[in-house]
Amino acid sequence: MSIRLNDQELNKEKERQKKKAKLIFNTLKKGKVKVDLYDPDNLNPEIVFQYQIHNAHFKSMVDYTDGSVRSIVVCFYDDVDISNQDGSEIRENLPMWLVSGIEMELIKKFDAFNVELSMRESDEGKKTIVNEDVSEHQKMIDKVRVIYKAYRKGKMNFSYGETEHSKKTVNWTLPSKISVKIKKYDERENQYGNEDYPILKLDTETINYITSTGKPVSNGEKMVISSKIASLFKKYGIVVYWSGGGNLINTDYTHIDISPK
Repeated sequence: MSIRLNDQELNKEKERQKKKAKLIFNTLKKGKVKVDLYDPDNLNPEIVFQYQIHNAHFKSMVDYTDGSVRSIVVCFYDDVDISNQDGSEIRENLPMWLVSGIEMELIKKFDAFNVELSMRESDEGKKTIVNEDVSEHQKMIDKVRVIYKAYRKGKMNFSYGETEHSKKTVNWTLPSKISVKIKKYDERENQYGNEDYPILKLDTETINYITSTGKPVSNGEKMVISSKIASLFKKYGIVVYWSGGGNLINTDYTHIDISPK
């Protein structure tokens, strides 16, 4: 639903959302996160880390697609300490995929309170717990992999009336094989800011749907679900391109298979 506020109301709401960001940060700035080591379909072990975010900045931003105001917490990687479950120091550097998993779990903690956590490199760019010397583009691709596994499965409820028989739940599973590329910043476009960003290419024909009613999924419902999926990834700066049954083989893309090994 679209929300339109006058200037005075908008300023009040922006300040309220900024205060909310600070409140949620003070609640969540210290705690524990669990990271799955393997595919969630399996009986997977998980590893637990303690974390503490020492410093952050708070802001609010208007989403001009619907007029709502978002709460945002911004912190640098250098201001985040990660330790073992018992609080002891991590003596070996962690692989990038595991660091991305920790970051994803932190983002989800804040997202549960409708607060966006934005983690950034500082000017020094020292991410001391990372083991791998990888490019910024590879970091983006690794991050897409982690976020994709988190949102590969989901569900959406549809209601066509007041009775239970008029309600329908659609569960979706995205394919295990995906294609990702990094779009380089072009000042002529400038629609996603002044930074490079990842593009996730998906085939609408390879989404698996299961409905609570046993009835097939309509084209209209598929469009709503596709839009929902795209909005989930958009929160993390990932743009979804739908291929509509086209061939995903493209040399511009990095092809990823997250099937259980």
